[in-house]
Amino acid sequence: MSDCAWQLNESGHVAFNGVLTRASVPDIWKQRKQWLQGEQALTFDLQQLEKIDSAGVAMLLEVKRELRTQQRDLVIKNANQQLTAMIRVSGVDTLLELA
Repeated sequence: MSDCAWQLNESGHVAFNGVLTRASVPDIWKQRKQWLQGEQALTFDLQQLEKIDSAGVAMLLEVKRELRTQQRDLVIKNANQQLTAMIRVSGVDTLLELA
C-alpha cells in the first residue's frame, strides 16, 4: 500500500491508516484544512498506520508548528515502534510527545 487516508473516529480524533511516506504526505497535507480545524488539542490516532518515514515525521513536526501558532497542542496516540524509534533517534522526542 502506498496511500494514506484519514477520517475522524468516534472519539473525534484524526485516525490515519495506510502509509505516511514521501509519496503520500503531499496529498494528506493538501487536506490539512479539514483536519486542522478546531480550537482544542488535535489528536492523531496512528493505530492503523502501517509505515511512516522521515517525510511523515516532518509532517507531524509541521502540524505541531501550525498548532502552536493557534495555541493548540498535538497529541499522538498509538504510535508504532517505527515512529517511536525515529522520533528518538532524530532527537525530536522533546517536540513530538507520544501518548
